[in-house]
Amino acid sequence: MKNKIGWCNLTFNPVWGCKNKCPYCYARKIAKRFYRIMIDSEFVYWYKTKKWIMPEGWWEGFKDFKPTFLYSQFNKKFPKKPQRIFVGSMSEIAHWEKEWMEKVLDRIKLYPQHVFQFLTRYPGIYFGKYKFPVNCWLGTTITGPLNKGPMEYHTEKAFNLNKDNLKFISFEPLLEEVELNFKVGWVIIGVETGNRKEKVIPKREWIEGIVNYCKNNNIPIYLKDSLKEIYPVEMKEFPKNNL
Repeated sequence: MKNKIGWCNLTFNPVWGCKNKCPYCYARKIAKRFYRIMIDSEFVYWYKTKKWIMPEGWWEGFKDFKPTFLYSQFNKKFPKKPQRIFVGSMSEIAHWEKEWMEKVLDRIKLYPQHVFQFLTRYPGIYFGKYKFPVNCWLGTTITGPLNKGPMEYHTEKAFNLNKDNLKFISFEPLLEEVELNFKVGWVIIGVETGNRKEKVIPKREWIEGIVNYCKNNNIPIYLKDSLKEIYPVEMKEFPKNNL
């Protein structure tokens, strides 16, 4: 559950897998390296607890990063002290089955001392399909202009429908210039990592535009370390109800 993400303390991954095939995806690379370990953990959990029935062929789609619920990960213990916990760093929550999300939200209700951070490219999932407890921060990943595609188009509407939850945007990886024009509770900016041939290096002015908007509107901003060569400014701010 520990991680190098920076803006969270821990990760919680009850589901592994995503239907998207983003060329810059770090999760697929991790899954390709460690999927056998996760399968083994699931078998061990089943053998020790007998609390669920393993469907025949359950593991076959796991290598291909097909969204799969992992009981061994779902039932890992949370610490007692308050933490920021990123839910779903190895999946896209919009691809989860309804049963999976309901299980996760029911468990979150048992840990009001923690902040649970959700992040999706499809903010329509926040339209009222689920009731997120108040200690859930609801985030959207945006990589380009806000008027491109349904992922970005619905962001402001989705945020307005969940007034009790802190809303945030993660511009990671930042692939194009973005004009942020509505208030959010928090902003994260990062660049594409890895060494793929088509890797996008954002321009300094793209970052400055978002940073200036956040400063002018009192929005806390977290700049990932991956930005240092382009924008060598240290900014690691959190919302006021930061843990």
